[in-house]
Amino acid sequence: MASRTCLALALLCLVATGCATGPQWRARETASVGGFDAPECAVVDPAGGEVYVSNIATSKGEYWTDDGTGFISRLRPGGAPQAMKWKDSSPDLPLNAPKGMCVVGPRLYVADNTRVVCYPTTLNEPGRRIEIPGAGKLNDMASDGAAAYVSDTATGKIHRIDPQGGTRDIKGPPGANGITFYKGRMFAVSWDLHEVYELDPSGKEEPKPFGLVKLFKNLDGIEVLEDGTFIVSDFTAGKVLAISPDRKTVRAIISCRTPADIGLDRNLGLLYVPMLEANAVSTYRLEKK
Repeated sequence: MASRTCLALALLCLVATGCATGPQWRARETASVGGFDAPECAVVDPAGGEVYVSNIATSKGEYWTDDGTGFISRLRPGGAPQAMKWKDSSPDLPLNAPKGMCVVGPRLYVADNTRVVCYPTTLNEPGRRIEIPGAGKLNDMASDGAAAYVSDTATGKIHRIDPQGGTRDIKGPPGANGITFYKGRMFAVSWDLHEVYELDPSGKEEPKPFGLVKLFKNLDGIEVLEDGTFIVSDFTAGKVLAISPDRKTVRAIISCRTPADIGLDRNLGLLYVPMLEANAVSTYRLEKK
């Protein structure tokens, strides 16, 4: 009986390294939209709240093929559909397997295998491609407000893209996947190493692990809330989890199928979760208990 009691107490802390103190976050689903085709990433335009969703568009589970079948969807603030194929692949500018995205000013940047594609968000103008020297498997993107950054899961590098299209490399962890910025600090998750890291945007320091490697399976996306809580998606485990600001407690706040690269609307307090194998995107309101 004593051992069962100890087990129950441990489960109350879920996958935690220590029981949480202070307010805790919960997620309440407010909308769910289907009809996507392997949606990998959701990103919010902070200017207007529109949500962009990348669609790999594959029926064979081939997520890194240059097949010209990808497209970008656009949702209204709150998650209602606006245009399922806001940007489609074309002979002049093919989209192969679009994944992570970020918005820098009036431009949407999209990681597409070994290059980045950039689209204007406010003007009906054609997009352009940005070549990334030495790229292997470009995955997620993030912005510090001035430049775009893209992770490379194959090489572990993070590439910084300046507004003119020039690039330089930043040290990332092996299997680098989701990346994000919070108050000038940069963070990443590793798909291969099952860990969360703080990175040095200048590229000088080595990635610093959180020390939570035993708590995850395959991490995909990462965002940071205003109070410093980290929100990460574990694709293989089928969970979205909250990591306390002190990096000691991890709690599951959403259970869903194959959550990929999550998107955060800070103004509305909404989290968008693309579920790659379910071909759907769900919207959750984040609330403190």
